[in-house]
Amino acid sequence: MIESESFRPISAELDYSGRYTDVELMATTSHARLYRMRRAGRLFMAKTTMSDDARSLELLQREYELTLRLSHPHVIHVYTYEATTPVGPAIIMEYVDGCTLTEYLASRPNKAARQRVFEQLLSATAYLHKAGVLHNDLKPDNILITRTDHDVRLIDFGFSDDDSHDRLRALGGTRGYASPELAAQAHGIDTRSDIYSLGHIMQQLFPGRYKRIAGRCTHPKCERRYADVDSLARAWRYRRLPLQLVGALAVAVLILLPTLLYMGERQQRLQYMQAIKREQQVVDSLFQAIDKGYEQAYLLTLDSIRSIVPTAAEPYSEAMLMISRFYQRTGDIKAEALSSVTDKTTQSQLESYSNHLYATYQTQLVKASERWMKAQFDW
Repeated sequence: MIESESFRPISAELDYSGRYTDVELMATTSHARLYRMRRAGRLFMAKTTMSDDARSLELLQREYELTLRLSHPHVIHVYTYEATTPVGPAIIMEYVDGCTLTEYLASRPNKAARQRVFEQLLSATAYLHKAGVLHNDLKPDNILITRTDHDVRLIDFGFSDDDSHDRLRALGGTRGYASPELAAQAHGIDTRSDIYSLGHIMQQLFPGRYKRIAGRCTHPKCERRYADVDSLARAWRYRRLPLQLVGALAVAVLILLPTLLYMGERQQRLQYMQAIKREQQVVDSLFQAIDKGYEQAYLLTLDSIRSIVPTAAEPYSEAMLMISRFYQRTGDIKAEALSSVTDKTTQSQLESYSNHLYATYQTQLVKASERWMKAQFDW
């Protein structure tokens, strides 16, 4: 998009005199025509109706009034409504030098680029909802990607709705993207209808991936979807976390809920990382306890073997008995460490480490016993 100035409203600093020239039909939809035109050396996009009947013109005026107050870097910017242009009454908006999302995906952008597009789309939709606007026709053909920066521009608010235009409701949507309630033109349609459309767009952006998030977005029952775009955005941000970490985070949030109600997202992340650090410190202390306990048991057993008197009837058997007591002592240490954690992965790591340590010390004790017997008893 040639966009260095295109996001600024027309003002006195721009020469707005003269007529539109270089008029070119760019696209035709079921309810509108889009023309590219030049004025004062600058390109604009003009949206007109398919017919000039009063109802069509009223809906065009409604779309202009609804979009004029919107100002977001990823939402098409509307300048003015003109009753007289070379193509008739039209909404004049910024010209986007780019392509539709469908065409963009055909160029096979990498994963990072597609993620960036989706995040910009979430930002634009969240802004609309906070402004009280439902788009009602989110689909790839209504998402433009600029040619230079590959940025999103959300377009076509012909079916959009807000409370101030209740009398002119024009429920629409496109099959395959419209929510069940929108397709049925039910009453009480809310932001969850747009979330349904976002889910289908997500499936096109990331085929076969993020099924849990996309599946919740596109649930036939609106109450089973994400409540708002902010909730969807949070699920998207934390999509890489393993399920067990997500569960641990949920537990932490429930425990700390009275405090977290008054804290921002940054504080939540800090507390979560601190909890993970504390858990790791506990695990580290268990490994250290095993190290220290096994070493003490080894030294105690070694001293006991060396204390066998030359008059012992069965000195080797007595040494083996002491080694068996070493096994009992280390078994108690291992059992206590394993009982201190509930995570199966951590338990497996502790047990494997304990077994390896025992085998090492046991081998050393047997060899020490043999050397001691030979030196003291000529065994």
